[in-house]
Amino acid sequence: MATRTERLATWASGVQYHDIPQDVIQRTKDLFLDWFGCTIAGRHHAAVKAMAVFVQQMGPSQGRSELVDGELGFSTSPAFAAMVNAASSHVVEQDDLHNRSIMHPATVIFPAALAVAQDLEANGRDFITACVVGYEVGCRVGEFLGKSHYARFHSTATGGVIGVAAATARLLGLDAAAMLSAIGTAGTQASGLWQFLLDATHSKQVHTGKACFDGIFAAYTAKSGLLGPKDVLEGPKGMGVALVPDTPNSSAIDTDLGVDWAVLGSSFKWHASCRHTHPSVDALLNVLSTHGIKFEDIDSVVTKTYQAAFDVLGLSGRGETVHQSKFNMGFVLAVTAQKGHALITDFTEEALQDASLRQFQERVKMELDEDINAAFPQKWQGKVIVTCKSGASHEHFVEYLKGDPQNPLTRAEIETKFKALAKYGEVKDTDRIQQIITRAWNLENEGSLKELWL
Repeated sequence: MATRTERLATWASGVQYHDIPQDVIQRTKDLFLDWFGCTIAGRHHAAVKAMAVFVQQMGPSQGRSELVDGELGFSTSPAFAAMVNAASSHVVEQDDLHNRSIMHPATVIFPAALAVAQDLEANGRDFITACVVGYEVGCRVGEFLGKSHYARFHSTATGGVIGVAAATARLLGLDAAAMLSAIGTAGTQASGLWQFLLDATHSKQVHTGKACFDGIFAAYTAKSGLLGPKDVLEGPKGMGVALVPDTPNSSAIDTDLGVDWAVLGSSFKWHASCRHTHPSVDALLNVLSTHGIKFEDIDSVVTKTYQAAFDVLGLSGRGETVHQSKFNMGFVLAVTAQKGHALITDFTEEALQDASLRQFQERVKMELDEDINAAFPQKWQGKVIVTCKSGASHEHFVEYLKGDPQNPLTRAEIETKFKALAKYGEVKDTDRIQQIITRAWNLENEGSLKELWL
């Protein structure tokens, strides 16, 4: 009898564009444009620049795969281009999130699929198909690994590398056996530790960059005959045994393939902070608008949340850098209360030095809510209790966030977000921005994925 991983590989190698429902295709295009904006916004980050220098030193300086940041002035091979673009897209904390797997699939699947599609001169339909496959495989692996794995490992890296391998293998036209080898080789390389949050370093960008590089390596070498483990997920020495303290969710690997689409389970990030802060941000914004409360009126805030929020947000300390501050619940809610939003332009060096924000931050308390925790990660819920200096108390519970599958962004909102991210990335060519938007909405009719850069 075939293993679950074999059934997943067989599906991934065989699914065709015409098998994909229209709503899945349309959502894939939405997520692609959203990813592209995040990539533009992060292009000047130190980690991205360092990787670009590495590519210039180690990789080909001429190739068919483009860097989104055209100012770098060179193209390269798929593995190196995907590595840089993936790192860039995971800087500003606004890339998508697949709720059930606790993963950011866009930041690994799109850069890899785009780079490989450009190298192979694939068309838009082939690209969309590969991205759907990458989402499906990567997110199912993330769900298989589950919450206890996420407490120790960055699932975007560990599940993401397998999604990249599958997307790349699909573009390469690998059969089921070679797809299985690619998945196996990707799985044996999976890693991604949370230690970087403790000292505000750049491993988060390394996680996505190397997931792309290693996943592409896994697929291209599988095409050339390199054999990967056949059951890297459920085998006696596989990822489930090695990386999951609790019991893995094995049924996630192959249940409802072609019915329950991962793309439709992904959320957009409207706020520019860690997604674990978003339920509290949405709830706080509701309290502020409903009751006309101002920043200076608030005495304290209690947030009711789930354990995973403690596991991740608890690592960032006080939040001494802009990136760290996006992982501190108190600071994010302080910014939200002061500005009335949590935009990418609200998290600055100046904000870190704002004494009023720091004082507010100290008056925010996180509390575990067992009901909210039980619903996670199927639902990312939250509740806030705001106590005013007048003694009045107000609370609000959020079941579905802005950007969730049940409350998705409209195309107008996606375009607005894209333009804001491009502006943050210092892009001044508005005509070029509009050209990219137009191409994204017409992706299935694109004969080539070339010249998608700034």
